[in-house]
Amino acid sequence: MTTPVVHDPIPTDKDGQLALFIGRKYATVYRQKFQPFADDPRFVPTWNWSAALAAPFWFIYRKMYLWFAVFFFVPSVVLQWLVPTVTAVTPESLMSPENRQALLMILAVQVSTRIAAGGVANWLLYRRARTALRVIGAPQIPAEHARALLQRLGGTNRVGTLVLAVLFFVMGIAQVMGAAP
Repeated sequence: MTTPVVHDPIPTDKDGQLALFIGRKYATVYRQKFQPFADDPRFVPTWNWSAALAAPFWFIYRKMYLWFAVFFFVPSVVLQWLVPTVTAVTPESLMSPENRQALLMILAVQVSTRIAAGGVANWLLYRRARTALRVIGAPQIPAEHARALLQRLGGTNRVGTLVLAVLFFVMGIAQVMGAAP
């Protein structure tokens, strides 16, 4: 005789559902970071050091793939718009005196991107969590599958982050090796 599989019910309170979506860091980190959005979900700048220091990787880590693309590609587009004369960017070409302005512009765009990522990351993650809570609350989602779906939609993507970091590392090494005389 087989015993039926018992699925843990999804928490009924919003705090419990957010904890299930975020994972183990909710109680220690994100409960406090989400507090400004609890009463009014409009944008309020908060700070996320992980997103600021690791942008765009943090967005992959938190399964926010569209925002990864924004924080990865938009700075490149902005740089092409601001500094259209620099085509081949190698360490040697950036260190040449005629490209000092381009180097400063690259630094300014990178710092601005990091500040923007750190300032909006918590709000974007909260919006994503709120959307996931709406999805699992839909009548089409059976209650026995809601918990697993919420955990799958939330949480982190460590494998994707690691693969991307290794890919960036290899590409950086290849670029430096290709630029070596």
